[in-house]
Amino acid sequence: MADAPPARLTRRQALGLLGAGAGFPLVSDTRLGTLLLAAPSQAASGARRVTFPRGAIIRTILKDLSPEALKGDILFHEHLDGVYSRDTRQLKLPPPSSADITPVVADVRETMKIGLTCIVDGGHPDMGVNYEHLRQISSQTGLHVVASGGYYIENTYPAEISTMSEDEIAESLVKEAAATRYGAYGEIGYMPAEADFTPDERKVFRAVGKAHLKNNLPIFTHNNYGTGPNVPRDIALRQLDVYESVGVNPRRMAIGHVDSLPGKDPDIMKALARRGAFVGIDRVRGDAVADEARVARVLEFLEAGYVEQLLLSSDTRKDFGRVARFVKQLQAAGVSDGMRQTILVDNPRRFLAFVPKQVSA
Repeated sequence: MADAPPARLTRRQALGLLGAGAGFPLVSDTRLGTLLLAAPSQAASGARRVTFPRGAIIRTILKDLSPEALKGDILFHEHLDGVYSRDTRQLKLPPPSSADITPVVADVRETMKIGLTCIVDGGHPDMGVNYEHLRQISSQTGLHVVASGGYYIENTYPAEISTMSEDEIAESLVKEAAATRYGAYGEIGYMPAEADFTPDERKVFRAVGKAHLKNNLPIFTHNNYGTGPNVPRDIALRQLDVYESVGVNPRRMAIGHVDSLPGKDPDIMKALARRGAFVGIDRVRGDAVADEARVARVLEFLEAGYVEQLLLSSDTRKDFGRVARFVKQLQAAGVSDGMRQTILVDNPRRFLAFVPKQVSA
């Protein structure tokens, strides 16, 4: 007797199967009409054991941690401190922020009550971040804080960038990383005044890639989607191209602000994932109306089988509970507890974990 055709699944049913089979290849049509797991689920919850390379650590501003030591939610791109100017290219680095961190400490403590364990701060010197503030926030709250470094967008570059070579910039970033305990390079951005990278932007991107090759720190990017008429539809893929041109493995990268893509194009998200990169949905607002398009885009991305390459954050300086509220919207649409674990705990641990290289003086 001929096999009966597979039953059609609702989005909620299909996402439940995806959660139960996290970590296994799957076959689906683009409309989620059928979805077949290529291997049985490991657990009804959808959770699976995550492994890390031998010797891997996550570097926080206070200490190095085993990736297994981080059990709770991790936000891969927020801003605990720092200000910056968008108006003109900096002639020199701005002074470190002198802002009062008391409100930030209070907000962090509240969010830790609902499972937050680690925040990656996306600021660096050209944004005026005060690394001592990050240490104080971590010490006062118990939150693990990953500090970042690099250069933001061209109009915040210090003037000397124009006269430095790629290798000189890379070497300075390696030294900064060691001295300040960077756990990542980011957020590294593109200013869409032109239809492609400017020479200095390309130089900085390549320099960050070369610094990564020296110390293995992960990289996450910024994109100014929607802020200018010349933004290429494929700028996220072009960022990946530049990093790959110096030998960076896309699996060590997260491309940021993909929820702000021109035309809200899910094909770009999938193309990034196919190449191995993490995809950052990092401007969530935790509001059902403001996040409606983001929820739909995330669901389509998950339906395509890329649960292990999604990262969430809100790119904010306050209300770090936005991501938790956004995830509740996803769960109301059928995202399982196992998928939540993968997205908020396991994926950022895999992104941040690296095996340190011995850097020569």
